[in-house]
Amino acid sequence: MKTFVDSIHLAIAFDQNYLTPFYALIASVFENNKGNRIVIHCIATGLQEEQLDQIKQYVDNKKGEICFYTIDEQAASKFVLVSKWTSAVYYRLYFPLLVSAEVKKLLYLDTDILVLQDLTKLFKTDLEQYPVAAVYDNYVKLAPQLGIHKEGGYFNSGVLLMNIEQWKKQQISEKAFQFLMDHPEKINFVDQDALNAVLINNWKPLDSRYNTMYSSIPENSSRKQLSLLTHKIAVLHFTLQRPWQLLCRNRYRHLYFFYLKKSPLKRYKKYTDFQWKKIPGLVQLRLLEWYYDSPFISKIWRKVKTNLN
Repeated sequence: MKTFVDSIHLAIAFDQNYLTPFYALIASVFENNKGNRIVIHCIATGLQEEQLDQIKQYVDNKKGEICFYTIDEQAASKFVLVSKWTSAVYYRLYFPLLVSAEVKKLLYLDTDILVLQDLTKLFKTDLEQYPVAAVYDNYVKLAPQLGIHKEGGYFNSGVLLMNIEQWKKQQISEKAFQFLMDHPEKINFVDQDALNAVLINNWKPLDSRYNTMYSSIPENSSRKQLSLLTHKIAVLHFTLQRPWQLLCRNRYRHLYFFYLKKSPLKRYKKYTDFQWKKIPGLVQLRLLEWYYDSPFISKIWRKVKTNLN
């Protein structure tokens, strides 16, 4: 019988639209946490019983454990929605209210994430008296409508290390729900804005390696340069540029398909937004990436530009 060093409790929430990314995420978790017992707390809506059974079987085969929770979807749907988000973005707020008293700490992960390293060090982070630890969002940076006027004060909610006792004691979920109801006009980034509004100066910063977003990846880097940076990334978050979108600019998009192939999901759409009219844009994007990947070509082009000037 396999002996596990630790148990890591994960929280993952999604609806039927994100089943495929969910499989890529958990495949990456199991692949890079073979010495840990993974316990998944899951809210999944819009799925058929057969799909839920397949998920459970996969987790069981990996010697993990999964628990599905049911929530009032109508309650979540009453909150403000912007852009293409669905009410599923609010599911994460329910986890601290649903898990058993035995669960002291939860690591919440969005489904547009890949785990590239062992999660033990992250999960064992001392949260002190903070209800949550998270990574500064260098894309949003400021949110004056929420009362955040200094850079470094706004976090990304895609990765949340939750201190369940303090979260419940301080009624973070309830305060976030109330803020959403009272100030819908201030919401640009759904649950993330609500959490930031009620957690000002009350969250522990994590190193960016635990939630590496697209805005943190050096622009115009070659595949070789990015490959050298991969070992520094523990949790990769596909913000802004999703790998299942045809014109995705994130050069780490290949990792998404790498881990998806390790999952039991065999039938899926590689690109959910394929349109023939996007092909010229795709060709232009690939040529640009080829240029970045070819130092010799880049050198010649810089010389030509210098001579032309």
